[in-house]
Amino acid sequence: MEIENMRKTFLFICAAFILSLPGCRRSTTGNTASTTSTAAIAAINLPTLKCNTCVATVKRTVASMDGVESAEVDLKAKNVTVHYLAAKLDIGRIETGISSAGYDANDVRRDSTAYRNLPECCK
Repeated sequence: MEIENMRKTFLFICAAFILSLPGCRRSTTGNTASTTSTAAIAAINLPTLKCNTCVATVKRTVASMDGVESAEVDLKAKNVTVHYLAAKLDIGRIETGISSAGYDANDVRRDSTAYRNLPECCK
């Protein structure tokens, strides 16, 4: 029985040692070197933003875009700050996505059909 306990202890120590070596563990955050080198931040003016429903719509729209890491909408400042991967997305596509949801984004005018479909509080 003592040999069995020694064997288990030895295996545990070996496993702990191997897992502590650099490169032996898989990162749970992904390859940060590739995302950091292409990360970008854009502040987009949203002059037609009116209420918290607008905030939720813009945030949901921007967050659903491939390449967006985060989006924070500020109702008082009437803007959105977007952290995104420049290799996958550019500010023009973000502005177009927001305008397609019915809101002006910088100099890109809102889609009139999408605007008509917004709730009354957003008009």
